[in-house]
Amino acid sequence: LKSFLFPLSRCHAPEIPRLDRLRVVMRAGPRRAFASIVCIHLLGAVFSVGVPDHSLDFRVIIRFAGDNEAQDARVKELSAREDVVHAKVLRNLGMAVIGLRSAEAQERLLDELDADDRAELAVPDTWVRVDAPRRTEAAPRGAVPEEFQKGGQCSAHPACAARGLVGQCCPAKDGTRLSCCSLHGEPATVTIETFHGTFITATPEGGVFARSHEVLPESKFQLGWQGNSASFRSSFGQYLTVEDFGWVAALKREEIGDRDRFTMVYNRDNETFSLGTYNGNFVSVEPAGWVLANRPQSSLWEGFRIRKVEGPHQRFPDDPDLSKLWAMNSWGAYDIDAPEAWKMWTGEVGSGIVVAVIDTGVDHTHEDLHEQMWVNPHEIPGNGIDDDGNGFVDDIHGADFANEDGDPFDDQVHGTHCSGTIAGVGNNGIGIAGIAWRGVRIMGLKFLKADGSGRTSDAIRAVDYAIAHGARILSNSWGGGSSSSAMRVAIERAEASGLLFIAAAGNSGTDNDVQPHYPSNYEVDNLISVASTTSGGGLSTFSCFGHRTVHLAAPGSQIYSTAPGSRYQFLSGTSMAAPHVTGVAALVWMYRPQLSMQQVKEIIMQSVEEQHRLKGRLITGGLVNAKNALETAWAFDPPKPPKQAPQGVEFEDVDPAASAYFGVVTIKAAADESDIEYYRVYFVSAAGYQLEQLGEDVPAAGLPELTLRLNRSFSPPTYAKALVAVSGRRLGEMPARIDQKAPHVSLEDFVVPDMNVAGATWGGDTDLRSGWVEGTLKMARARRESTITHYNIYWRNTTGARGPLAGTVPAIGFREPSCTGDACAVIQQSRHGSVYTFEHQPYGDGEQATISMSGPGRVSVRAFVTEEYYDVLTVAGKELSGDQSSKLPLDLELPEGVSEIVWMSDPSLNKQGWAFTLAQAGEFASFRLNASRPPADGLEIVAAYRNNEFPGEARVFVQVVDHDRHMAPSPAYAPTAISFMDVDPGEGRVAGVAAVTPAEGAAAAGVSHYRVDFADGEGRPLGGEGWTASANGSSMVIVAISATALPANATQLIARAQSALGLGGSFVATALVDSVPTAPSGVSWSGDKDERRGWVSGELLVDAAIPEAGIEWYVAYWSNSTTGVRGSEAGRAQPKGFGIPVAMRFPFGTAAKGDSLTVVSAYVWGEMEDGPSVLVPDLGAARRLAEVPARKPPRPPLPMTGAEPWIESQGEAAPRVVWRAAEGASVGGRVLSSVTIPGLDVEVVSQERTRQAVVAALASEIPRGQLRLLRLSEVERSAAMRPNSGGRRLEASVHQALEAHA
Repeated sequence: LKSFLFPLSRCHAPEIPRLDRLRVVMRAGPRRAFASIVCIHLLGAVFSVGVPDHSLDFRVIIRFAGDNEAQDARVKELSAREDVVHAKVLRNLGMAVIGLRSAEAQERLLDELDADDRAELAVPDTWVRVDAPRRTEAAPRGAVPEEFQKGGQCSAHPACAARGLVGQCCPAKDGTRLSCCSLHGEPATVTIETFHGTFITATPEGGVFARSHEVLPESKFQLGWQGNSASFRSSFGQYLTVEDFGWVAALKREEIGDRDRFTMVYNRDNETFSLGTYNGNFVSVEPAGWVLANRPQSSLWEGFRIRKVEGPHQRFPDDPDLSKLWAMNSWGAYDIDAPEAWKMWTGEVGSGIVVAVIDTGVDHTHEDLHEQMWVNPHEIPGNGIDDDGNGFVDDIHGADFANEDGDPFDDQVHGTHCSGTIAGVGNNGIGIAGIAWRGVRIMGLKFLKADGSGRTSDAIRAVDYAIAHGARILSNSWGGGSSSSAMRVAIERAEASGLLFIAAAGNSGTDNDVQPHYPSNYEVDNLISVASTTSGGGLSTFSCFGHRTVHLAAPGSQIYSTAPGSRYQFLSGTSMAAPHVTGVAALVWMYRPQLSMQQVKEIIMQSVEEQHRLKGRLITGGLVNAKNALETAWAFDPPKPPKQAPQGVEFEDVDPAASAYFGVVTIKAAADESDIEYYRVYFVSAAGYQLEQLGEDVPAAGLPELTLRLNRSFSPPTYAKALVAVSGRRLGEMPARIDQKAPHVSLEDFVVPDMNVAGATWGGDTDLRSGWVEGTLKMARARRESTITHYNIYWRNTTGARGPLAGTVPAIGFREPSCTGDACAVIQQSRHGSVYTFEHQPYGDGEQATISMSGPGRVSVRAFVTEEYYDVLTVAGKELSGDQSSKLPLDLELPEGVSEIVWMSDPSLNKQGWAFTLAQAGEFASFRLNASRPPADGLEIVAAYRNNEFPGEARVFVQVVDHDRHMAPSPAYAPTAISFMDVDPGEGRVAGVAAVTPAEGAAAAGVSHYRVDFADGEGRPLGGEGWTASANGSSMVIVAISATALPANATQLIARAQSALGLGGSFVATALVDSVPTAPSGVSWSGDKDERRGWVSGELLVDAAIPEAGIEWYVAYWSNSTTGVRGSEAGRAQPKGFGIPVAMRFPFGTAAKGDSLTVVSAYVWGEMEDGPSVLVPDLGAARRLAEVPARKPPRPPLPMTGAEPWIESQGEAAPRVVWRAAEGASVGGRVLSSVTIPGLDVEVVSQERTRQAVVAALASEIPRGQLRLLRLSEVERSAAMRPNSGGRRLEASVHQALEAHA
């Protein structure tokens, strides 16, 4: 344990002020054994792992033995536990993510799973972060860049150093460049641009001028190094030299001397250099173009832009900021030789490659990136539809797994910066150029949030997406947390699909051999771990390293690249190093597209530039090099797969469970198997890309057909849509792609519905011809449509004989609300039609419940008071917490698809609770039967999944009755709606008008009247003849109902159509509510905030009447509490329904016209005479701030003239005046000083608790015993400030106190 804990000190990076929390987890079990250290600290510039404060979710990733159905059952068991927040299945991995309430619950579950033989895998889900970039400062003025100092030394060139050469040799002092120097590219050819925008040129005669605004052949110089100084050799073989009297000329030299050497010094603008000479002066250029070296100091005229230009073995794009990309090309030996590689290949004429950037997202609108973005060929932009069925709507350029949508836009900077280094558009005259600046398509996969944190489980989903949609390289500049078996399995799956996984080594500056960093430390064959180097070739101070665990290095300090908003900026980190390796890998793979993933990795590893400072710290001991990689790629022979493909593949699922497959795969052998050793079957995505292998290899046996037998049911990976059979041998395997020559078969899930339609009714015949029927069938969908694709509707006789198919109705994924979790048993649930009510008042400690349903729908919150921040109800992504009473009723829309309402309370304080209604759409469906002669007695409705129908006996049958013109009105012409409001205040009596809405076409069908009756709960008419009104062809029929006593059991009012042939049998109903006058349940007053006599300000809270039916207004009147006399109206508010209290607000400056308020209920027929009252005490004169008592009460000072006294309340007794201002009184000598604090709102400061905060703020400046607050009349700010010394400082103190006390 001591040796295990030893590296903990390394978690404490210099930038981290303290270690907030240390958790040591050591676990061992039959299926997992790991030891991990998680350092959780305040977020800094560089960190191992950070956990956001908002995270209350502790997750475990698990996998169970058995088929998909067995795993679903086990996950369902876990989801019902009290300590489980949620459970999500990852079908592609055969795993699930279980979210728990606390770290202790996480530990308990891990212990239980250790002892569970069914659990094959159980690991905690970890938080990961971007390998955070550091901002680095530019070199100070006067500092010579390290690469300039060392670039010419033999030690900077391994081939020269290997020969034992020392000192300056690249080039040597006489300008000769030894052949061993060519290992790192050609000598640099540069131009020297002046402050005036001209270029220094040299003539054959030796003249040096700066008069041309264009780059000429004479403007190019070969840059050489002599120790710490540079020389410039012209195209005529002459060297720039300083002559007597300060002239600069170009002369032939046998040996370079002091006059030919210049010191290059960075200027403070970080863009230009000054050229110092042997005598301490600086080179300058006069406006006339003369080049001199006579300035003792450097200024603007002595600043030069020195840029590399294309040499014979280099290619430079025209991007203006290319000179800032030292990692691509610099004068030292520590860049990646990008221009030399670009001379060979840029990808402009290749077939291209998809690179997935798994990060914070990508700004796909960036001027230097939008051309390079991957475009999903199977998605239609902007139509709001998931066209390719992958679970994301409009995922055009990738997907966002952090926010569950199809737009991976970068709300940080990290992912965009990495993308620019990989594939920023080159040669477009804008910004920068990426390493692979043509041919790459960036797939943005966002799983890290704006704060840089994300979940391992979301990273796994991003890997799945990349595999399924054709990515070849995965760029991963993130890490943290402990090892995750699930993440390792995902990377292994990427390996099986031929993807290269490139990962940043980490920024904690530690040895990854001792203290692992994930994901870069996973031992998988497709992973490359990348450290960071500086422009001087050494490891960056923050970079992790590892002789056995980190493969190579790449530039990562002060890297300039793209940033969101078409901006650019410098960042540092191993996050910046990894994209350089990604870019080189993309360049190599486009250069040799037939190479395998393992070959590309081997090429990158073999072609590094070895550096002595990296040896022993990295596996290769070297720096990635693009030129070397392209040259090395030619030495590799690509895989050689068999020429013949299998002729076909067949598979049919026989497992009736949804998402579970079983059966036999039949492979039709190739016509010629002479070069075939085996056959394999792979899953492929809808986009046509290889996923994982199904089953084992099938040896070629010379038979026409071969079978792949499966031992148990399987669940396909996410995105899998088909099976592909390929042939292979040791030299290679043919690609598993749908668009290649390999045969494939679609995956058709054999599913048998487990539910049937819930019910159906025939809406009535609208074709009044005898022997013909036409109308609408209304059906209630199955309670859950997860195993249903549609409903078949057949003609059927009452004897049970089925006739022809009448039509189908598609399923929509409907799911009625269902609750899971420990709190479901105590949440009150009820239903009325399609409206569900959920009420939980009060609630308990540590509760959890998830209500799942399909949308669309509407949630109406009618009561909500919980402990703020800790007890939360989440509806459609909106979190509700605290007291929401003032916002009620609150309506929230549920989108289409499956939605969840999640309730969580912590194990502490409780409040009143909540209640809401859920109105769900989609429960009912309609089928229109066109005019036809019925072949049977009625219609039968049965649920189906493709060709498989519900097998049970509980078939739903409705009889179709043929109506003609000689019969009473058909049910099709029953009224469609009725409404009624009782206006009779008497209990047990009703009166009013019923509004009846006729059905379309009713008048033409002979409906002449509508009849309204009382009815019981079953719709049976009660109480005599009812009321009848003529239809008159109106769109609304009004039926007058005189004052009538309610019959016993009357709960509804029904309306039926009537014709000359009789009364129709179908009806429409509305609930019958006896509007008995009811006063508000109560009323309360918040207290007066206006301390002026005769004025009040506050809030009147009216508790709803029970019942509230028929109330149109609550009206408040001023009244006298002694006489009970009601005065003028003070205000009114409409009821909110659902028993929600109503608030009436009285603004500052409301005149008090009584000492109490009385609230009455107002109906359509008038107001009630009486209602509850509440006293509204007027505080009268303003109160003095309650001061902190001194040991000896101080003598009150006299106020300033005109000041209004503040008084202190003395309980029930009359207020005691502390002092009173006398007319014309002067301050005298007893008031030492006074300060006016302007800008304070009088209503705010008049609150006593606020004044106490002001006193506390001023106490550090003024002794409490000497402090009084005086309220003055309003004055201008400038006038208030003039006479007061120290006022601004005290004003700031007061305003800070008010902000803290708001």
